[in-house]
This record gives sequence, structure tokens and C-alpha cells, in this order.
Amino acid sequence: MKRRFFSLVLTAGFAVAMSADVIPVDQINESNINKFGGLMYEYVAPDVKYTPAPKGFKPFYLSHYGRHGSRYMLNASQYERPYTILKDASDKGVLTEFGRTVLDRVEVMKNDAAGRLGDLTPKGMRQHKGITRRMMENYPGLFKNGEVTARSTGSHRVIVSMLSGLSEIYREYPDLKITYDAGDHDVAYLNQEDNAVSASKNSSAKSQAVNEFNQRHTRPDRLMTVLFTDTAFIRHYEMKSTSRPFPGMGSGQTTVRVMDASATLYNDLYDMAANMQSHDLGIDLNDVFTYQEWYDSFLMNNLYWYSVSAFSPLTGDIVPYGRCALLQDFIDRADAAIGGNGITLDLRYGHDTQLIPFVCLMELNDFAWSVSDLERVADKWVLYDLVHMGSNVQWIFYRDKSGQVLVKFLMNEEEAVIPIPCYTDSKGVSHPHYYAWEDVKKFYLSKIDYFNEFKAAQSAGK
Repeated sequence: MKRRFFSLVLTAGFAVAMSADVIPVDQINESNINKFGGLMYEYVAPDVKYTPAPKGFKPFYLSHYGRHGSRYMLNASQYERPYTILKDASDKGVLTEFGRTVLDRVEVMKNDAAGRLGDLTPKGMRQHKGITRRMMENYPGLFKNGEVTARSTGSHRVIVSMLSGLSEIYREYPDLKITYDAGDHDVAYLNQEDNAVSASKNSSAKSQAVNEFNQRHTRPDRLMTVLFTDTAFIRHYEMKSTSRPFPGMGSGQTTVRVMDASATLYNDLYDMAANMQSHDLGIDLNDVFTYQEWYDSFLMNNLYWYSVSAFSPLTGDIVPYGRCALLQDFIDRADAAIGGNGITLDLRYGHDTQLIPFVCLMELNDFAWSVSDLERVADKWVLYDLVHMGSNVQWIFYRDKSGQVLVKFLMNEEEAVIPIPCYTDSKGVSHPHYYAWEDVKKFYLSKIDYFNEFKAAQSAGK
């Protein structure tokens, strides 16, 4: 079976907004360097003016999925390993003066992260407060005479993101009925992938192609020469690791492996440099890398998420369908709101692992891009245009007095397009960014039907 989806074309009645290709190296500067942090890119409030709704249509319902805001990194090794390597070099007297400034900054980050792995930062809280505040400013009617539901995964950073947003609503509308939860009941659509697509992500061909791409774009040699007075230190580094025994089974065993740790340190420092924009510490590691190195590291980050989230021949063009449960939830809740259940906002909070493939499944802008040449992925599929810390998708529903329903899509609070004709009124005027709900529903239900057929065929072939 082949994947079915519309191609985005320049046709009358279509609103066309193409994702731009990645910023060229010679155009990278301090004003846009944070974008090259990839998945760590901090959320920036958009400066937008929305297209007015067609005459007679007013918003009555908003449906949302948002990623948690800026956070600490997830694993202790992401802080401890680069610190340990640089500290060892310092103790051995092979760290350059510049290397010592890097060590000092890495140590600040490591100490600040103690006990906070994966937690939301204050900046992440502010991001979600701002997103919710702009919802209230843009659609005040939804908060005055309706009800709000909010659901999150059980992750601490996601729960705090949800509560940060809800606190803004409570402040402005203390009497508004709000129900919220973070139980396992909602995980199936908030943060799970359908098992039918999981195997496609584990192909050896995909892994080999991604590894070869990474080898072409990992260039640590220059950085090692500016960090160490003697690069033999890092090329023959004694990497220590300690096994984690079961409780009561001793203290574990430490093993030492002599290895070239150049690429390991290079990639660790990139992760830390990218994450520093999630904090308010007043320091960064932007100067550690040249713009070419930021660019190459971003391309690797971008490709990883493309390879595990997007439509790709390497994964059978099927991975985004693993989020059909979330798409079905959007459709079901919209129909319930249209039917008069009193809900004016359905808010969902989760993770990048759900949001990225969901955007691809929806075919927002150009994120249905599928290409086999991995060097061309960033021609259209650019991570910083898709997911930031705090990224979100919003469906805004409008209705006129006759009961006709339109929907507009926002990605990171900016108007987005899908590849079906926009709404055309009785005078033949097309309204960009507004779509008839019945057309949207038909388009998305056809995707869910296709996936169900795919799963049936998959089961029959076993």
C-alpha cells in the first residue's frame, strides 16, 4: 500500500505557505544562532497579524496540543561527561586558556542542574504563561462563557507547563470552570505511538544512512586544538564508566576504555550549548563553535528527528500515522464542541515525540516533505520552523449564524496551511487560512482510514 496525501500546489483556492530551507552558513549570526540549537530552540512569541475571519464568522472553540517549555537536559551524563573530560585536562595541565573558560561555564551548568534533570526551567514557565495569555487576548469570548479542559502526560515538566498556562486563566477568570488531569487515561493519544509503525523506525538501512550522514558532518578537530594544548589527551582519553548494580549487590564495577573522545566531547558540548538558551544564567557557549560547526551539528539534529518522526522512504513513509489516535481525539472533541457540549477550550500538553510526527501527519505547511537523499532533508524540513520549547498546534473554530463551521490552523501561533482548498464564500471569494470543517474532517478521516487499512493488511500478512 502506498501513502496517500495531497501535494501542496499553487492552485486557486489554496493558501500556500512553504517552509523555507535552512539558513545558509554565511547568514548565521548572533541574532539567529539559537535556532541552530535544534530541538532546544527557545520559544519566541511571534509578531503576527492574523487574517480576519470571513464576515459573519466568530470563534467558538479552540483545540490545542503543546510541547512542554524550556527544560534542563534529561541525563546526568550530559552534564557530567563534558565536565569530567575538561576537568581531567585541567588537572593534567593540557587545557588552554580558552578551554578553562569553557570548563568554568560547564561547571556552572552542571551545578545548576543538580537535582533538576528534565525539569521545566523558569523560562519554560514563562513561555506557557505567554502562550495562554495570547490565547485570552486573541479569543476573549472563549474564556467568558464556556468550560476549559486540560490534560497532560505524567511528566513533571509537562504538568508544570500545563499549570503555568492554567494559572494565567485563573488569574483573569477565577470563576471559569476548568478541569485538568495528568493521569494514564489520556496517555494513549497524548504520548504514545501506534505499535504498527514502530518497527519501521528500526531498519538497518535507515540507521546506516543516518550514521554515514553524521560522520560526514562531525568535524571536531578544530575545537580540540583550541581546547587542549596537547590533543593526544583527547585522542587517547581514558573513558571511565561504572556499572549500576542491583540494590544490595555492591557498589558496581568501573571500567576504563582508551578511546578517541573528540567526537563525544564535541557532541556533548553542542548539546549543552544548545540547552543554555533554556536558562537565565547569563552565560552561553555560543563561542565554542564556529558557524559552520553550529550548522553541521544542527543538520545532524534535524536529520535525527526527521528519521524518527517524518514521512521518509527509509521508514516506508508511515511513521507520522502512528499519531492517528491524537488526530482522532482532535476530531472527536471538535465534533463534541460543535454539538454543544459547552467546552470552549481543549488543551493538551505533551512532548516533541508526539508533536513533530503529528504536524507531519496533519501536513501543516511543508512538513509532509519526504525525500530519500538525506542531504536534501533541510531543503524544506527544518526543525526550528517546526518545534521549539513550548511549541504548539492550535485549531481555531469559527461559526456563523447559519451553523456553518470553519477552522483555522496555527503552528507556534502563526497561521499555517494544509493542502486542501480554503473556504470560498457564496460570492466566490476564497478566504486564505480558513477551511470548511467538513472538508478538513473528510481529509483527516481519510488518513485514519488509510492507516486502519494498513494495519489490517499488516496483520493479514503475519
